[in-house]
Amino acid sequence: MAKILDITDTVISIGTDDGGIKEIRTSDINFVPHIGDKVEIFETETRTIVSKVDEKKADNAMPAGGININMNNTQTMQTPQVMLANGTVAVNKLVYCLLCFFLGGIGAHKFYAHKTGSGILYLLFCWTFIPALIAFIEFIVALCKKPDANGLILV
Repeated sequence: MAKILDITDTVISIGTDDGGIKEIRTSDINFVPHIGDKVEIFETETRTIVSKVDEKKADNAMPAGGININMNNTQTMQTPQVMLANGTVAVNKLVYCLLCFFLGGIGAHKFYAHKTGSGILYLLFCWTFIPALIAFIEFIVALCKKPDANGLILV
């Protein structure tokens, strides 16, 4: 890759890859030259054309060995649990609703949502059937929530 080394009124000095210096007239370029610009030089016997290299495109250029595609296409059955800053958790809607309906009286859905304190309270008071009533209400609320593309809801 050639580089502009010096600019005068009529001549531009360009350092080439082989260590040489090429002098080009300012009329042979179609951009405003600056010292340090990377350029490409195209020559024929009668004509020389200098074009500026777009550094953004040069960074994304194809590697010397060709195209390198790094692809990982594995699917896992695990659903990521996402904890948000306000204490809500994204959980799988189906799993949460099933736990809420069948094991809600002992707080299994709370443990699944990583709300351990609430789960322990459900366990402590499960003999009163109050947690079962609250779990049934939470089941209905969870059923009404619309899941995202991954089937997750916020609880």
